[in-house]
Amino acid sequence: MTGTVGLEPLHRHALIRTSNAEVLRDLAGRKLGAERVDLRHAERFEAVVNLIELETIGLAFGTTTCDMVSDHRPAAFMRVQIATKGRAISCARGEATDVTEHQFAVAPAGMPWQMACQGGHRRLTLRLDPTALRQRLTALVGVQPRTDYGIESAIPAADPQAGSLLRLLDFLTTQLSEQDAAFPAAVYRELEDAVQVAFLCASRHRFRDMLIDPAPMPDFGLVKRLEDYIEANWREPITVERLAHEAGVSARSIFRVFERVRGYSPMAFAKAVRLRRAHAMLRSGDPSMTVAAAAAACNFTNAGHFARYYRATFGELPSTTAARAGRS
Repeated sequence: MTGTVGLEPLHRHALIRTSNAEVLRDLAGRKLGAERVDLRHAERFEAVVNLIELETIGLAFGTTTCDMVSDHRPAAFMRVQIATKGRAISCARGEATDVTEHQFAVAPAGMPWQMACQGGHRRLTLRLDPTALRQRLTALVGVQPRTDYGIESAIPAADPQAGSLLRLLDFLTTQLSEQDAAFPAAVYRELEDAVQVAFLCASRHRFRDMLIDPAPMPDFGLVKRLEDYIEANWREPITVERLAHEAGVSARSIFRVFERVRGYSPMAFAKAVRLRRAHAMLRSGDPSMTVAAAAAACNFTNAGHFARYYRATFGELPSTTAARAGRS
């Protein structure tokens, strides 16, 4: 995880930063559900935890300069531990799973959990709401899974799907570390949706093959119907769940028919619609419609990415469009 150069990931969302063992135990107990925190070789140490909670996911960064073992009470969320440096061990359901740069570890919700970290270990923790995750899986495969659908405790980091999840989390972590302003609600929803889908594709469970393998091809007319739906609802979150509900087929079928008919995904179409809306706003000549205002109104969170997408689509920077509209 890159984050802001020279600073820890999610540094704008600091939860714990201390070199006092008793302070760490108190804060970890009250804010992280830790029943016990044991430190080893802790004559001089520093512990850092940064945490942000969104609607259906949470992201945390943690590191200690000394060896540490912590026991945690059952939590309402699932934990995915991703090491960026060093080694730790995640223990849940009587099973120990290494957390290294070569392997992620998954700890289930509703069960006690233990973490043992080497000094200098750095990791990102993804928190997932199991109810929201199950709803997302239902939308993807068109089957209502049971509460426990067999998610395994380890994910190989070399798996291409795990790489996709890691890149998505890297992007989201960087944005949350760098930007002062809150994202539009629709952007948060879509990013959370993407993280959940990426996790379901990367993790090992009994529905994984249904996510990865091709799905039956729905009627081609579905593409136009969903494009009309996206055009009419472009300001709102365009999520996998919402599209699947509107279409009456699984999300994997939607993505497959879009790729076959159009050569792009429904999310790419939603981005194109929003770029057209931003273009119209900047051409309006309204002096209050700045580039930043148009980007925010159309659910683009990163000014650099917005400018790059805009230029690739319209052949000029958004500032050029706005300046020309102002002159005319």
